[in-house]
Amino acid sequence: MLFWTEKLLVFLCVFVTKLFGISHYEHCGESLSDRIIGGTEASLGQYPWLARIGYKYRSIFDDGDSDFDDETDDMEPTFRCGGSLINKLYVLTAAHCVINIPQKYKVSIVRLGENYVDTKVDCENGICAPPYQDFKPQTIIPHEHYDTPKFHNDIALIRLNSTVAYHAFVQPICLPWGSQMFEDYLGTSAEVAGWGILNINEQKLSQVLMVVTLPIVDMAKCEKSFKKYTTLSKNQLCVGGNEGKDSCGGDSGGPLMKPSAAHGAPRYYVIGLVSFGSKRCGLFPIPAIYTNTAKYLDWILGHLRP
Repeated sequence: MLFWTEKLLVFLCVFVTKLFGISHYEHCGESLSDRIIGGTEASLGQYPWLARIGYKYRSIFDDGDSDFDDETDDMEPTFRCGGSLINKLYVLTAAHCVINIPQKYKVSIVRLGENYVDTKVDCENGICAPPYQDFKPQTIIPHEHYDTPKFHNDIALIRLNSTVAYHAFVQPICLPWGSQMFEDYLGTSAEVAGWGILNINEQKLSQVLMVVTLPIVDMAKCEKSFKKYTTLSKNQLCVGGNEGKDSCGGDSGGPLMKPSAAHGAPRYYVIGLVSFGSKRCGLFPIPAIYTNTAKYLDWILGHLRP
């Protein structure tokens, strides 16, 4: 029975992803690279699907229900979360990055194609990427049951206000599908990238995209660490636990990525989203919780529009 269930899921995934421009046969999950707390700098083009989510103060004329055009245009955004481009119109992120945020703030910008924060055009070894692309959120779609129970269903979509221009440094990541929907990845490792805090004692966000490789561990380790705060489920992944290496503030919503050749040429798949962990990230050997993307594939596909 499981065999036929997998076959049906593969068929549905292929049909729907083709319909909404999420193709696992063309250009998702392709990295230009041949090769966070405790992390190293990511190469230019290594993760071309990485998005930065920025926030601005609400305008004094903004009642909270208006469009996303009311903030002061000359105000510099504060980038506090990450996300993953999954097609030309949608970015996948964590729900806690888009709702229940401080009342004075609103999601105002989604930036794609940036590696080095301090430069408009990023260059490395004589190769330069086109300037980053900025978008406003046309629609924000948090999971309708986010935080029920506490910290659960931490996933959201942002529909952009215009179409992304693909090139070598801006590409979508692949969503898990087929047999990957049944993987627990226990005992393997995956990559996390972001512009989050580098040193827990300094609380400064990184000015360069950083990457760290973390182990996927038994959920019992996370249950032990977070039992005072919430229960955990198979819709989540327990990741990390190595002292000095962790995702941290500013990395939230970013992808947990794993390369795979299960469906042809090696590609990166987003298997999880940074959700929550210890406030003293990386200081102690405590793993963190990530949203298990495969468990929400039907939710993701059900909320995409052409």
